[in-house]
Amino acid sequence: MINTSEYVFNLDAIIFGGAMLFLILVIHASYMFFISSQYEKITDKLIASNRFELVRMVFFLTAFLLTLSHLFEIFVWGYALSLSGLIPNAHHAMVFAGSAYTTVGFGTDPLPIGWELVMVVIALSGMVAFGWSISVLFGMTQAVNIASQKRKEMKSL
Repeated sequence: MINTSEYVFNLDAIIFGGAMLFLILVIHASYMFFISSQYEKITDKLIASNRFELVRMVFFLTAFLLTLSHLFEIFVWGYALSLSGLIPNAHHAMVFAGSAYTTVGFGTDPLPIGWELVMVVIALSGMVAFGWSISVLFGMTQAVNIASQKRKEMKSL
C-alpha cells in the first residue's frame, strides 16, 4: 500500500493553487467591477432619458457578458495547468479545468499524484466566482425594477 500522507501537503501544489486562486479572483473582481459600473452608467442614462424598454435588453446583454467571465477563467486555469506541465495536453487541461471550476466533476483526474488539491482550489474559485456573479446580477435587477416602475408611472400620467 502506498503511503499517501506525504502527498497531502504538497507545498508546490499549495503555492500553485494559492497563486492561481488569487489571480482568478483578481481577474473576476476587476471584470465584475468594470461590467457593473458600465451597466450602472448605461442604465442610469436610459432611465433618465425615459428609454425604459432598453434597460431590460441591457440587463440581458450584461448577464451574457458576466457569463463570459467564467469561460475566460476556465481558460486561464486550463492554460496554467497546461503551461505548468501538470496536464500536458491543452485540450484535456481545459476540459478538466471546466469540469472542476463548475464542480461538475465528470471525467478523470489527470493531475499527477500529490496535486489533487489543485482540483479543490479550482472548484473553490468557481464557487466564489459564480456566487459573486449571481450577487452582481441580483443587484443589477434593481435598475430593471426601477425602469419598470417608472414606465408604469409614465403610462398612468
